Amino acid sequence: MPELRELIRNHTNIQTTKDGPSQYDIGIVMAKIGPENVNWLIELYHEMPFRPFIYSMKSPAEPGCLTPHSRRGRETAPYLSYIIDNYDSLPDYSIFIHSKDEQWHNDILGTKSADTIKALRFEHINATGFVNLRCALNPGCPLGVNPLEPTEEDIRRKDTRAFFAEIYMELLDVTRDQVPRHIGNVCCAQFAVTRARILRRPKSDYERMLRWVENSHEVDFGIGWVFEKLWDTIFGMDAINCPNYEQCRCDLYGWCGPLPSGKILRPKVTT
Repeated sequence: MPELRELIRNHTNIQTTKDGPSQYDIGIVMAKIGPENVNWLIELYHEMPFRPFIYSMKSPAEPGCLTPHSRRGRETAPYLSYIIDNYDSLPDYSIFIHSKDEQWHNDILGTKSADTIKALRFEHINATGFVNLRCALNPGCPLGVNPLEPTEEDIRRKDTRAFFAEIYMELLDVTRDQVPRHIGNVCCAQFAVTRARILRRPKSDYERMLRWVENSHEVDFGIGWVFEKLWDTIFGMDAINCPNYEQCRCDLYGWCGPLPSGKILRPKVTT
């Protein structure tokens, strides 16, 4: 992938123009976990320039890719590494997405990630600060985990849910009375965040989270699952963040109807 390597190497010099989709300063962040081909980014770049941050989970890292601070937790360590390493030079918008061109997580315009990214309404991302790229509520909504009320089965099996309150307290540096009773949000660790929203937290918060990732006794899948439940909270959203499907589709992708009822929605304006 020589052209992509060159794109990554020169990403800090990329200057976006001010017309069409490229009017925005965008960073695309992903973890290349296996042999997946990420050359789909080249065509996307020609349509809407962005800054690529592609982290290789191999040791040593694949040529041309970035090296995360840790290789634990699947996409978790690369996502946190990106924030920590670029905290003082973040683009206006950061899109965190899986590296395969086609993902079942993409649910509005088919499975292709490029189509999903090109359709995003950045006005909505700017208004809300954080958005999941998926609108379908299952899995994850309306309820994903009850941190303060693990089941007896969770406790018996020593499932992550049995210790979720303690994990929440450590990751977010809060007391037990600040742990929500219920958490629910859309899966699946693909989201977009504004620079301002990332900067609401000090860099030390993300460094603390990364230390937990590196030292956790959880397996990689478990670490990824924990953060999948917490990204919304980390970036300032409510513990239950389950937008109406049709309204999400309208707000984020401009697909506003008509619905089967004949109703046509309007994108919400949030300030």
